[in-house]
Amino acid sequence: MGLGLFFIAWKLGLRPGERTPRWLPVPLALAVVLASVVLAFAFDAKQDQEIAQTVRAASNTATSLVSVRLDARIRSLVRMERRWAFSGRPAQAVWQDDAASYCHDFPDLQAIEWIDGSHIIRWIVPLAGNEAKLNRNLTLEVSRKAAIERAEREHQPVITPMVTLFRGGSGFIVYVPIFVKGQPDGFIAATVNAQACLSRFLDGVAPGEAISLSEHGRVVFTRDAATPARNPDWLVDAKIPIHGTTWNVRMWPTPKFQKQLSSPLAAVVLCVGALGALLLGGVCFLAQRSSRHASETMLANAALKSALEHVKTLEGLLPICSCCKRVRDDTGYWNKIETYIHTHTNASLSHGYCPECAAKTFEDFGFDVPEEVQAQLKAKNFE
Repeated sequence: MGLGLFFIAWKLGLRPGERTPRWLPVPLALAVVLASVVLAFAFDAKQDQEIAQTVRAASNTATSLVSVRLDARIRSLVRMERRWAFSGRPAQAVWQDDAASYCHDFPDLQAIEWIDGSHIIRWIVPLAGNEAKLNRNLTLEVSRKAAIERAEREHQPVITPMVTLFRGGSGFIVYVPIFVKGQPDGFIAATVNAQACLSRFLDGVAPGEAISLSEHGRVVFTRDAATPARNPDWLVDAKIPIHGTTWNVRMWPTPKFQKQLSSPLAAVVLCVGALGALLLGGVCFLAQRSSRHASETMLANAALKSALEHVKTLEGLLPICSCCKRVRDDTGYWNKIETYIHTHTNASLSHGYCPECAAKTFEDFGFDVPEEVQAQLKAKNFE
């Protein structure tokens, strides 16, 4: 990451000797943080989508399984009706033995009944606990009468809406019409405890999912539904239409399953982004400071170089004539002092008079010495 940040800084022009705005580290850090937040949200949304797909697949499996197993349960009752239709009405003891076998195989069945053509319960298995239902007239119960009449009219099994069962709990009743040689001969009715039935159907199915099954807003079965879904997008609703009724199924991941499906990648991206923003801002700041120092050093070196180019010094003993003041160079040639200085330095000489020579010159030509020259002589500002 460090090399990457230095490369970014280099591409942004943060090179020694080049000026960049002092505020540049702030927008760079904010840009990295913003990119990290956007990426984290993208990962989070992708994860939510994957969890929703997982729940949807589990919902499809569960609803298909409930529909298939319930249909298989109803077909068992239909086979019982087919034997009746083929052989005629069986002896009560034979029918009760057959019904007892079904109740033994399917513990969620609270009772199997034979209802005659006048809608009166004539036979019931098991009788224990259901004695009060014997000889009960179902025409007085609107919901059950409607299901019976529909089954007889359509010659098909019909499931009632969810009802409060005689022995407690919620459930439904399956009515299978019996026709012997085309003539109605009553119904086979199976009373099913919904909670027990659906628990058997869904045992081991979608173990990480919470399930709530309802009918017309009335919840009739739940599993691990105490804690709602953390995200509404994880809720999946489905319907199970079967034999005259429709069940609504809602599924979502349980808290434990949510933890298994959730990934810390979004949080890691945010943390790495924050760290990257700090590093990039620091790199930018250090690069700017280094650039300023390099610029200042370059300016100082340029000024020093310029000063050195304008300065030449004379070193060592300088042989000069005591009389004419000529200077001897390294080759033994005697130069006028003006020539020697011009040759060996960058200085140029101009001529004038010192106060003493100026006074003498004025006197030699018979002129009065100017007051300015006299003042300079009195000041003795010469050797």
